[in-house]
Amino acid sequence: MRISSLLATVAGASTASAGVMRIAANTLAWNWTVTEWGAGCSKGACSYDFNVTGIGNGTAHPAKPSFKAYCNGQGEGADYRACTNLEDSGTEYSVVAKLLLPNNATNETHSRPQIQVSLKFTDLNTSSTWWNYTGKAETKYNQFAGPRMNFTIAPDTIFGAA
Repeated sequence: MRISSLLATVAGASTASAGVMRIAANTLAWNWTVTEWGAGCSKGACSYDFNVTGIGNGTAHPAKPSFKAYCNGQGEGADYRACTNLEDSGTEYSVVAKLLLPNNATNETHSRPQIQVSLKFTDLNTSSTWWNYTGKAETKYNQFAGPRMNFTIAPDTIFGAA
């Protein structure tokens, strides 16, 4: 999608009474930083905890807020679990996370966990519009055999509603 098409979509959405907008993720570069990742499984139950941070960009279309949250939960394939916001932002936002079911397609003897994070926020310029960015990353179970890890997540699904 060209940036002019993206701008037309966003501009049209702000004047519409209600509608869903979808944006191609590859048109908006935004990486979130995961720090202090720790995850492990014991007696068939898996758990995780980490911090996730995104640096805002007020000139992007749509504008993106800064955010920071602490996430923890358990259970591969479990429902999203609300994270705790650690930073005030210029807009209302919420972060949720979950462990996806194992990807057994890898050639490893142990499956690698996939964490999925979703950020929902009120548009920085139009308070009647909200956006949802979701991304995932494959990582490692390191709770019992390794140090805490850092990595990035790039949102791959983006939509909004006005």
